[in-house]
Amino acid sequence: MQRLFSMFPVGLPGIGLLCLRLTAALALCLATQSMQARFPALAWMLEILCFLLLIGFATPLLASFCALIGVYALIRSGGAAWACAGISVPVAVALALLGPGGYSVDARMFGRRSVVINDPDDPPEMKH
Repeated sequence: MQRLFSMFPVGLPGIGLLCLRLTAALALCLATQSMQARFPALAWMLEILCFLLLIGFATPLLASFCALIGVYALIRSGGAAWACAGISVPVAVALALLGPGGYSVDARMFGRRSVVINDPDDPPEMKH
């Protein structure tokens, strides 16, 4: 996962990516509401995917999936969902391309690591 992104930004860029994840997850949740009565198991699975996208787990994969669902909803509705898909699809594509950000499970699992090697000449009280 780390190979996909050069960094997991924190601060304002990380908050911006968190907002993108929130928007994409809410758009996916709205898309699942229409299929709640006909396909309850599928709607339940999509609700779990919304939660995983919101916390930033497997973000590129889930954001791509969210974009595909938005395109499918647009095609299926015959163009009636332009307002929803016009926002959700570009947001999901941007999120898939930019990554999850520093405030995500992906950053916690795959973020940068630092290795500290102690110098053998350091006094014992400085060694960790």
